[in-house]
Amino acid sequence: GTATTTIHDGKVAWIGMVLVHPEFRRLGVGKSLLKHCIAWLQQRGVPCIKLDATPAGKTVYVPLGFRDEYELERVETVARVNGETRIAGCQVQATECDAEAISALDNEAFGVSRRLVLQRLLGEHPDLCWTVRPPSFVLRPLEGFLLARPGANAWHLGPWAARSPEAAEALLCACLARLAGQRIFADVLVNHPARQLVARYGFAPQRPLTRMYLGCNDWCGDPALTYAVADPAKG
Repeated sequence: GTATTTIHDGKVAWIGMVLVHPEFRRLGVGKSLLKHCIAWLQQRGVPCIKLDATPAGKTVYVPLGFRDEYELERVETVARVNGETRIAGCQVQATECDAEAISALDNEAFGVSRRLVLQRLLGEHPDLCWTVRPPSFVLRPLEGFLLARPGANAWHLGPWAARSPEAAEALLCACLARLAGQRIFADVLVNHPARQLVARYGFAPQRPLTRMYLGCNDWCGDPALTYAVADPAKG
């Protein structure tokens, strides 16, 4: 079995990749790994521990004290070009040098800084980053950003944050144009404009997820800004 932990800014930790080989399931391996991760993080003084649970995993997490934060859904599609949506005065563009502005908006959406995760994504895949910039950008924050990366079976879209549905759609169109013909996954919030937006662009439901937390939830960020989470393994 495996499990991973990631600590963001010393405040919020993530447990991910809780996987058990089929031959060793139902023997308590996953639960033992999970308890070890929780103890390891609590020993380091992390006040909030989060994870994204599948329906099967949730039956393990609830008895350990995890509580629901909000519902997610993994969606998928084969990207196709539908024309590119633009916003008056704004331009969608790929960028590899705007880490500070991206990190600032991500901090608003996620709740704590995860600068190192973003820097790695930007460094490894600078051609898979899109931003929406308002007029007079020097004086105003980003309208939105979207990062993507390759996976084993598909391209993964996220993190994706935007201040308006229009900015979110512009980013999605730019991404779909870049990855046309490729299979794409995204983990979107269910009760959110993101769910309706991706449905209009042909994304179909694959599986439900529940974002859960243990301990306090003092750094919940602003889910209204979040159109797709980064990764069930890291948040």
